[in-house]
Amino acid sequence: MSSLSAARTLLSAVSATGASQAVQVDGGLPVFLQVSGITSATAVLQGSLDGTTWSTLGSALTADGMVIVANAPKYVRANVTVYVSGTITAKILY
Repeated sequence: MSSLSAARTLLSAVSATGASQAVQVDGGLPVFLQVSGITSATAVLQGSLDGTTWSTLGSALTADGMVIVANAPKYVRANVTVYVSGTITAKILY
């Protein structure tokens, strides 16, 4: 699996709770998640070793921002866990 040279969109202007599809990344390397469009919502970066059991990586975002994980597991995804308002976009770079 080779690293991307450009960010990949995981969520595009969503207005509900729910997770993106999982992305297989280079385990052990950095992953950057940038989230925008949050008005009143919570978005998280989640990681998994098997693509089935998910855990939150880094801090939950309740405002536009970025989560950086120095040593990512094999699979990652973006997840809107709380939604009240906004059109949320999440992009990942690994």
